[in-house]
Amino acid sequence: MILGAITPAARLAAAMRGEVSEVLCCPESSLSPAARAAAYRLLRTAQNLEWWTRLSTQPPPARPLDLGASTAALLAAVREVCATPPVLLQLVPCRQPLPVAADEAAFEAVLLNLVCNSLLYGGPTPALTLRAARQGSRAVLLLRDGGPGIPPHRQRAALQPFESFSHLPSAGLGLPLAALFARRYGGAFTLESRPGRGVCVALSLPLCSAARLPQPPQAAALLADRFSPVYVQLAPRCVLPD
Repeated sequence: MILGAITPAARLAAAMRGEVSEVLCCPESSLSPAARAAAYRLLRTAQNLEWWTRLSTQPPPARPLDLGASTAALLAAVREVCATPPVLLQLVPCRQPLPVAADEAAFEAVLLNLVCNSLLYGGPTPALTLRAARQGSRAVLLLRDGGPGIPPHRQRAALQPFESFSHLPSAGLGLPLAALFARRYGGAFTLESRPGRGVCVALSLPLCSAARLPQPPQAAALLADRFSPVYVQLAPRCVLPD
Protein backbone atom coordinates (compact mmCIF):
# COMPACT_ATOMS: atom_id res chain seq x y z
CA MET A 1 0.00 0.00 0.00
CA ILE A 2 1.35 3.42 -0.96
CA LEU A 3 0.76 5.97 1.78
CA GLY A 4 0.87 9.24 -0.11
CA ALA A 5 0.39 12.76 1.21
CA ILE A 6 -3.19 13.69 2.10
CA THR A 7 -4.15 15.77 -0.93
CA PRO A 8 -7.26 15.71 -3.09
CA ALA A 9 -5.35 13.84 -5.80
CA ALA A 10 -4.09 11.25 -3.32
CA ARG A 11 -7.54 10.79 -1.81
CA LEU A 12 -9.07 10.34 -5.26
CA ALA A 13 -6.40 7.82 -6.25
CA ALA A 14 -6.78 5.88 -3.00
CA ALA A 15 -10.56 5.76 -3.45
CA MET A 16 -10.17 4.50 -7.02
CA ARG A 17 -7.69 1.86 -5.94
CA GLY A 18 -9.89 0.69 -3.11
CA GLU A 19 -13.02 0.37 -5.24
CA VAL A 20 -11.26 -1.46 -8.07
CA SER A 21 -9.41 -3.80 -5.70
CA GLU A 22 -12.67 -4.70 -3.99
CA VAL A 23 -14.25 -5.66 -7.31
CA LEU A 24 -11.25 -7.76 -8.33
CA CYS A 25 -11.15 -9.54 -4.97
CA CYS A 26 -14.88 -10.26 -4.69
CA PRO A 27 -15.39 -14.04 -4.97
CA GLU A 28 -18.88 -13.46 -6.37
CA SER A 29 -17.57 -11.16 -9.09
CA SER A 30 -17.50 -12.81 -12.50
CA LEU A 31 -15.60 -10.42 -14.70
CA SER A 32 -15.04 -11.01 -18.37
CA PRO A 33 -11.39 -10.83 -19.51
CA ALA A 34 -12.08 -7.40 -21.03
CA ALA A 35 -13.63 -6.10 -17.80
CA ARG A 36 -10.75 -7.47 -15.73
CA ALA A 37 -8.22 -5.80 -18.02
CA ALA A 38 -10.12 -2.50 -17.75
CA ALA A 39 -10.13 -2.79 -13.94
CA TYR A 40 -6.38 -3.33 -13.87
CA ARG A 41 -5.83 -0.34 -16.12
CA LEU A 42 -7.82 1.80 -13.69
CA LEU A 43 -5.74 0.40 -10.86
CA ARG A 44 -2.60 1.32 -12.78
CA THR A 45 -3.81 4.90 -13.20
CA ALA A 46 -4.61 5.14 -9.48
CA GLN A 47 -1.22 3.78 -8.40
CA ASN A 48 0.66 6.09 -10.76
CA LEU A 49 -1.27 9.07 -9.43
CA GLU A 50 -0.43 8.00 -5.88
CA TRP A 51 3.24 7.69 -6.75
CA TRP A 52 3.23 11.06 -8.47
CA THR A 53 1.66 12.68 -5.42
CA ARG A 54 4.03 11.03 -2.99
CA LEU A 55 7.21 11.73 -4.93
CA SER A 56 6.08 15.32 -5.43
CA THR A 57 5.43 15.97 -1.75
CA GLN A 58 6.92 13.37 0.59
CA PRO A 59 9.31 10.94 -1.14
CA PRO A 60 10.02 7.64 0.63
CA PRO A 61 13.40 7.48 2.41
CA ALA A 62 16.34 6.46 0.26
CA ARG A 63 17.79 3.05 1.03
CA PRO A 64 20.61 1.14 -0.68
CA LEU A 65 19.65 -1.07 -3.62
CA ASP A 66 21.52 -2.69 -6.48
CA LEU A 67 20.17 -1.02 -9.62
CA GLY A 68 21.43 -3.80 -11.88
CA ALA A 69 20.15 -6.70 -9.78
CA SER A 70 16.74 -5.06 -9.26
CA THR A 71 16.43 -4.45 -13.00
CA ALA A 72 17.29 -8.07 -13.78
CA ALA A 73 14.70 -9.38 -11.29
CA LEU A 74 11.96 -7.16 -12.69
CA LEU A 75 12.73 -8.05 -16.29
CA ALA A 76 12.62 -11.76 -15.41
CA ALA A 77 9.10 -11.24 -14.02
CA VAL A 78 8.10 -9.25 -17.11
CA ARG A 79 9.18 -12.14 -19.34
CA GLU A 80 6.95 -14.48 -17.34
CA VAL A 81 3.73 -12.55 -17.91
CA CYS A 82 4.12 -10.72 -21.22
CA ALA A 83 3.15 -12.18 -24.57
CA THR A 84 6.23 -10.55 -26.12
CA PRO A 85 8.81 -13.30 -26.88
CA PRO A 86 11.60 -13.20 -24.26
CA VAL A 87 14.20 -12.85 -27.02
CA LEU A 88 12.76 -9.39 -27.71
CA LEU A 89 13.22 -8.32 -24.06
CA GLN A 90 16.97 -8.09 -23.62
CA LEU A 91 19.14 -7.07 -20.68
CA VAL A 92 22.82 -6.18 -20.98
CA PRO A 93 23.93 -6.44 -17.34
CA CYS A 94 26.76 -4.71 -15.57
CA ARG A 95 29.46 -7.03 -14.25
CA GLN A 96 29.75 -5.00 -11.06
CA PRO A 97 27.16 -4.12 -8.43
CA LEU A 98 25.45 -0.78 -8.95
CA PRO A 99 24.69 0.47 -5.42
CA VAL A 100 22.39 3.50 -5.35
CA ALA A 101 20.21 5.11 -2.68
CA ALA A 102 16.53 5.23 -3.60
CA ASP A 103 13.21 3.61 -2.76
CA GLU A 104 12.86 0.07 -4.17
CA ALA A 105 9.07 0.19 -4.62
CA ALA A 106 9.25 3.55 -6.39
CA PHE A 107 11.97 2.20 -8.69
CA GLU A 108 9.80 -0.82 -9.51
CA ALA A 109 6.90 1.43 -10.51
CA VAL A 110 9.16 3.65 -12.62
CA LEU A 111 10.92 0.85 -14.48
CA LEU A 112 7.73 -1.11 -15.13
CA ASN A 113 6.10 2.05 -16.48
CA LEU A 114 8.98 2.56 -18.89
CA VAL A 115 8.84 -1.07 -20.03
CA CYS A 116 5.07 -0.84 -20.51
CA ASN A 117 5.48 2.33 -22.58
CA SER A 118 7.82 0.50 -24.94
CA LEU A 119 5.45 -2.45 -25.22
CA LEU A 120 2.49 -0.14 -25.86
CA TYR A 121 4.08 2.21 -28.37
CA GLY A 122 6.77 -0.05 -29.84
CA GLY A 123 4.84 -1.08 -32.91
CA PRO A 124 3.32 -4.45 -33.86
CA THR A 125 6.36 -6.42 -32.64
CA PRO A 126 7.79 -4.39 -29.77
CA ALA A 127 11.37 -5.08 -28.75
CA LEU A 128 13.43 -3.40 -26.08
CA THR A 129 16.91 -3.57 -24.64
CA LEU A 130 17.89 -2.58 -21.11
CA ARG A 131 21.53 -1.83 -20.35
CA ALA A 132 22.89 -1.28 -16.83
CA ALA A 133 26.31 0.34 -16.51
CA ARG A 134 28.66 2.50 -14.48
CA GLN A 135 29.55 5.89 -15.84
CA GLY A 136 31.98 7.62 -13.53
CA SER A 137 30.28 8.20 -10.19
CA ARG A 138 26.84 7.22 -11.48
CA ALA A 139 24.83 4.12 -12.17
CA VAL A 140 23.01 4.39 -15.49
CA LEU A 141 20.09 2.41 -16.82
CA LEU A 142 19.40 2.75 -20.54
CA LEU A 143 16.21 1.53 -22.15
CA ARG A 144 15.98 1.50 -25.94
CA ASP A 145 13.07 0.27 -28.03
CA GLY A 146 12.60 -0.25 -31.73
CA GLY A 147 9.28 1.53 -32.11
CA PRO A 148 8.28 4.43 -34.35
CA GLY A 149 9.71 6.98 -31.93
CA ILE A 150 8.26 10.26 -30.71
CA PRO A 151 8.02 13.18 -33.14
CA PRO A 152 10.24 16.11 -32.10
CA HIS A 153 7.28 18.45 -31.54
CA ARG A 154 5.77 15.99 -29.04
CA GLN A 155 8.85 15.13 -26.98
CA ARG A 156 8.50 18.02 -24.54
CA ALA A 157 4.86 17.13 -23.93
CA ALA A 158 5.83 13.50 -23.32
CA LEU A 159 7.79 14.61 -20.24
CA GLN A 160 4.94 16.70 -18.85
CA PRO A 161 2.50 15.06 -16.42
CA PHE A 162 -0.99 14.32 -17.71
CA GLU A 163 -0.02 15.20 -21.29
CA SER A 164 -0.58 11.75 -22.82
CA PHE A 165 -0.53 12.07 -26.60
CA SER A 166 -1.81 8.60 -27.47
CA HIS A 167 -5.32 7.39 -28.07
CA LEU A 168 -4.65 4.68 -25.48
CA PRO A 169 -6.15 5.37 -22.03
CA SER A 170 -3.41 6.64 -19.73
CA ALA A 171 -2.82 9.25 -17.08
CA GLY A 172 0.25 10.39 -19.00
CA LEU A 173 2.57 9.81 -16.03
CA GLY A 174 5.05 7.16 -17.23
CA LEU A 175 7.92 9.32 -18.47
CA PRO A 176 7.25 12.26 -16.09
CA LEU A 177 7.23 9.84 -13.14
CA ALA A 178 10.67 8.55 -14.14
CA ALA A 179 12.01 12.10 -14.38
CA LEU A 180 10.54 13.02 -10.99
CA PHE A 181 11.95 9.87 -9.38
CA ALA A 182 15.43 10.67 -10.72
CA ARG A 183 15.32 14.26 -9.42
CA ARG A 184 14.11 13.19 -5.98
CA TYR A 185 17.03 10.82 -5.53
CA GLY A 186 19.75 13.07 -6.91
CA GLY A 187 19.84 11.71 -10.44
CA ALA A 188 18.79 12.65 -13.94
CA PHE A 189 16.49 11.39 -16.66
CA THR A 190 16.83 12.05 -20.38
CA LEU A 191 14.88 11.10 -23.48
CA GLU A 192 16.16 10.82 -27.04
CA SER A 193 14.07 9.87 -30.03
CA ARG A 194 14.05 10.20 -33.77
CA PRO A 195 11.04 9.22 -35.86
CA GLY A 196 11.41 5.67 -37.13
CA ARG A 197 14.33 4.90 -34.78
CA GLY A 198 12.60 4.25 -31.50
CA VAL A 199 13.04 5.85 -28.11
CA CYS A 200 16.04 5.76 -25.80
CA VAL A 201 15.68 6.88 -22.19
CA ALA A 202 18.45 7.08 -19.60
CA LEU A 203 17.95 7.02 -15.85
CA SER A 204 21.07 7.83 -13.82
CA LEU A 205 21.55 7.87 -10.05
CA PRO A 206 24.64 8.60 -7.93
CA LEU A 207 26.55 5.54 -6.82
CA CYS A 208 26.65 5.14 -3.07
CA SER A 209 28.84 3.19 -0.67
CA ALA A 210 27.01 0.21 0.75
CA ALA A 211 28.69 -2.55 2.73
CA ARG A 212 25.77 -4.87 2.07
CA LEU A 213 23.09 -4.66 -0.60
CA PRO A 214 19.70 -6.32 -0.14
CA GLN A 215 18.79 -9.06 -2.56
CA PRO A 216 15.90 -8.06 -4.83
CA PRO A 217 12.82 -10.31 -4.87
CA GLN A 218 12.84 -13.08 -7.44
CA ALA A 219 10.31 -13.31 -10.27
CA ALA A 220 8.16 -15.87 -8.43
CA ALA A 221 7.86 -13.59 -5.41
CA LEU A 222 7.07 -10.57 -7.57
CA LEU A 223 4.22 -12.48 -9.22
CA ALA A 224 2.78 -14.16 -6.12
CA ASP A 225 0.40 -11.29 -5.37
CA ARG A 226 -2.38 -10.56 -7.87
CA PHE A 227 -1.85 -6.86 -7.08
CA SER A 228 1.88 -7.03 -7.70
CA PRO A 229 3.22 -3.91 -9.46
CA VAL A 230 4.25 -6.22 -12.31
CA TYR A 231 0.62 -7.07 -13.07
CA VAL A 232 -0.68 -3.57 -12.35
CA GLN A 233 1.90 -1.60 -14.31
CA LEU A 234 1.97 -4.04 -17.24
CA ALA A 235 -1.81 -4.49 -17.28
CA PRO A 236 -2.21 -3.18 -20.84
CA ARG A 237 0.24 -5.77 -22.17
CA CYS A 238 0.42 -8.78 -19.86
CA VAL A 239 -1.50 -11.95 -19.00
CA LEU A 240 -3.49 -11.06 -15.88
CA PRO A 241 -4.28 -13.41 -13.00
CA ASP A 242 -7.81 -14.81 -12.76
